[in-house]
Amino acid sequence: MVLFLYTPKNRTSINALLGALASVPLWHKVRVVLSQNEREALDVLSKTSDRCLVCFSSMTYDRKKRQDFLHSLPSNPHLCICGGGPHVTAIPEDFTSPRTLLVRGEGERIFLSIIEKFIGGDFVPGVLEASPVTIDCFPSFPYHLGFFGPIEISRGCPFGCAYCQTPVLFGRTMRHRSIDSIVEHVLGMKRYRKRVDVRFITPNALAYGSEDGTKPNPAAIDALLVTLRKLLGKEGRIFFGSFPSEIRPEFVSDEILAILRGTVDNRILVIGAQSGSKELLRRMRRGHTPEDVLLACETIQRWGFQAVVDLIFGCPEETEEDLLETLHLVERLVSLGATIRAHTFLPLPGTPWGEKKPTPIPQWVKKFLSSLAREGKLKGQWQTQEAMLSGEE
Repeated sequence: MVLFLYTPKNRTSINALLGALASVPLWHKVRVVLSQNEREALDVLSKTSDRCLVCFSSMTYDRKKRQDFLHSLPSNPHLCICGGGPHVTAIPEDFTSPRTLLVRGEGERIFLSIIEKFIGGDFVPGVLEASPVTIDCFPSFPYHLGFFGPIEISRGCPFGCAYCQTPVLFGRTMRHRSIDSIVEHVLGMKRYRKRVDVRFITPNALAYGSEDGTKPNPAAIDALLVTLRKLLGKEGRIFFGSFPSEIRPEFVSDEILAILRGTVDNRILVIGAQSGSKELLRRMRRGHTPEDVLLACETIQRWGFQAVVDLIFGCPEETEEDLLETLHLVERLVSLGATIRAHTFLPLPGTPWGEKKPTPIPQWVKKFLSSLAREGKLKGQWQTQEAMLSGEE
């Protein structure tokens, strides 16, 4: 038996492993069980005497919960454990044990090898380094089995922002899924539902098809979206540049917005701005300016879309001047009809800022953000994230 801890937060990651496994004959050699939470997984394990491989993925702020789960597993000699994900990649030492095999990096190809060894009784605990994969070789989810999810269309990011784990996991070379592969996913979904909503996973939706990921390729975006629009007709919807992905502000242009206006169904576009301070943007290695953000939102509004703008508060060494510049940008963005999505900086291991201390958010900034939230102009998890830092959650 292969048991996956299949929680809402890691479902996308596990879907990729399920897609890889279900696309090869190994799928028919194992019994796959998906447990929605830790309690359910422990219940399943308590009722079986089968050899079992327990598979989990961990983000940094799931770390304690995953560690507690692993410590709760029965001391059964027939039970093996395999883990991966952002935190495992950055700090595998947090999960090492005599019966645990950990994978750092992209898991699809190496996971199939692990399953083969588990079936053959040759499972060896330790830490394995995975190499980058060609994403066309593996589906984002096993669509031929009726699984649904966002389609990963690009992997890797060239920008290397100081707070972000994407380059740690996937490298700084951007790789794209072909249109043929994306179409295959959509056709697979259409076999199970007449009306299909198509969403995408990518560090920057407007970088699709770009050779180096640093500038847009409008022709590639147009080819993708026009193809999908023809395929779906009126019986499906395309969400591009919105949840669960976003777009970089300097990639926004009239040419690209014209393509989106004629093909996509979302009228919200999520912009990764992160700060209104030119100096702080430089320190976090964003590669754009506050003026790029403002221009992007003006263009978005002109084309009949609404911008949702991500901003991070409490960054390392954030000054009062940085905050004043950010709040000034916020006021200008709100006047354009944008909604702000606020986050509190959380240090992520393996990143340039992974060992930096967050700067406490001043009360006057909190009051400003809370006032905007009451007016319906701001949303986001900034208060929950701040509580996480203080150990309240």
